[in-house]
Amino acid sequence: MRGKGLDVVILSDVWGYGLLETKPKPLWTIRYDFLRNKSLLVPEYGVMYVAAFLKGMGIDFEVLNLVADVFDEVSWFQEDSGGERGDEDSPSLSPIAGEEALAKARDHLLRSLERLNPQVLLFPISIYYVALHARKLLVDLKRLMPDCVMVVGGVYATLHAEEIMEDGGADFVVRGEGEWTTLELLTALREGVREFSGIRGLTWRRGEEWVHNPPRERERDLDRFPHLYTVSEEFKVGLRYRLLKTLNPFDDYVPGAGFLTSRGCPEECTFCLDPTIWERKTRYHSPEYVGQVLQYCWQHFRDGEPSFYFGDATFALNRKRLWKILEIAEKVPYTYHIQTRVDTVTPEVLKGLKESRFASVALGAESLDDRILAEVVRKRTTGAEIIRAARAVRDAGMKPLLTFIAGLPTDTRENLERTARLLRDEGFNESSFFPLVVFRGTQLYQEFERRYTPEERERFRLNPWSEEFCFPSGDFSDMDELIQFTQHLNRIVRS
Repeated sequence: MRGKGLDVVILSDVWGYGLLETKPKPLWTIRYDFLRNKSLLVPEYGVMYVAAFLKGMGIDFEVLNLVADVFDEVSWFQEDSGGERGDEDSPSLSPIAGEEALAKARDHLLRSLERLNPQVLLFPISIYYVALHARKLLVDLKRLMPDCVMVVGGVYATLHAEEIMEDGGADFVVRGEGEWTTLELLTALREGVREFSGIRGLTWRRGEEWVHNPPRERERDLDRFPHLYTVSEEFKVGLRYRLLKTLNPFDDYVPGAGFLTSRGCPEECTFCLDPTIWERKTRYHSPEYVGQVLQYCWQHFRDGEPSFYFGDATFALNRKRLWKILEIAEKVPYTYHIQTRVDTVTPEVLKGLKESRFASVALGAESLDDRILAEVVRKRTTGAEIIRAARAVRDAGMKPLLTFIAGLPTDTRENLERTARLLRDEGFNESSFFPLVVFRGTQLYQEFERRYTPEERERFRLNPWSEEFCFPSGDFSDMDELIQFTQHLNRIVRS
C-alpha cells in the first residue's frame, strides 16, 4: 500500500534477520531448533498493532518481511535433512543456518529497499536478545539511505531512546504505546512540518541535538485499536502459522493462534519490564473484541492442532469479564491455553476454564521460598499457595505448567534442588527452570549494576549482540556455572 504523498515502509523480522547474521549460541545448535524457528518466524507483534491502526486510519504503507518474504518452505528450517539430526549440541545443520540463506536474506533487504525507495522507514526494536545488531543495522541503513526518515519504536527503543539517537541512525524514536504517536508523526511529515515538540511520546532530532518530548497518556479504550490480525496479509501471518504448525505443532504463541487480551500488569515483579513499561496499570479489551479475534483466527488459520494461546498474565483477574470471554470461547472450537496469576486460580475459575476446553494453565512461580518471593521477587504469593494452585489445576483435569528462576539473589543451590525434587515428587514434570537474566529497566538490573562493575557486567552478556545479561549471584560465580546448574535442575524435575 502506497500513496497519499508519503512512501512509508515498515520493516518486519528485524530481530529474525539479526539472528541470521549473528547466529548466537546456544540458539543456533540442533538442540534449540524449535526455539530458533519460532524466533525467526514470529513477527514483532508491537509493530503489527501500529500497522493495523495506521491501516484503519487510511495511512498507506508497504511491509518488508526480512525473513517471511524469503523463506517460505519448511525445508529451510528442518534439521533432519539427511535422516540424522546429529549431536544435539552441534551447530545447526538446517539450510537456514547456511551461507546461502544469509546471502538470500541480505539480497532481499537491499534489493527491496532499492525498489521501494521509502521516504519513511518504520524500524522496530523490541527484543533485547540481539538489540545491538538492530541498532547497527539501523545505522547501516541510514548511511545507505541518508534522505530516508528513520522512525524507531518498540519496548527496547522506549527504554534506550537516548542511545539510539546517539548512534546516529534514527531521526525519531516513538516511546511507549506507538499507535497515536506514529499517526501524528506521519501526518506531520506528510504536511511538511519541521517542529515536532507537540507530539507526545516522541524523541526527535533538532539539528545536532535531540529532544525528549513528554510521554503520551495511554489509550483508555483499547477497542479503538483494530486487532493485529487485520494486517495478516501484509505480515504473512498465514505463512508463518503454517510453517510453525508443521515445525513446532504443539508450541505456544504461534502467530495466528494467540492473542493478548489486555495491556499491562498490576504487579511489581523485580525481574519483569512490565512495571516500567506499563506503570502497574492494566487495560482490557472487551469480551466482544476478543470474540472477533477468535472468530477471525478460526476462519483463517486452521492447519494442524486447533489450539489458541492467551498470553496475558491478567487473563483471569477480572472475573466479570472472564465469564463473558469463556462464554464466547466455548463457541469457537479451539483447545485453549493460558497463563495466569496464582491468586486467580479458584475452584470456580478452574471449573469455567475446563468447561470451555482449556487444557493447560501456566503459572509463573519463580520460587517456592516465601522469603525469596516476598523480598527478592516481590510476588504476592507463597510457596504453599503455588503448590496448591498447581494441584487444583491438575485436579480440575488441566495441565499445570510452572516456571522458576534459578540464581535469584540470596537463593542457594540446596534450596533450588529441594524445589526441583518437590516438583518431581508432586508429578509436576513439565515445570521448567530458567537462569536469571536481567535487562535495564528492571529492579533486578539495578541490583546487577550495584554488584558488578561495567567491565564485569560485560562477561555476563548473553551474546556479543545482546542487551540481556545473565546474573549469577550467591552460590554461582559465573554465567556458565548458573546455566549448567539450571540444566541440572530441569533434569531432576523430568527424572
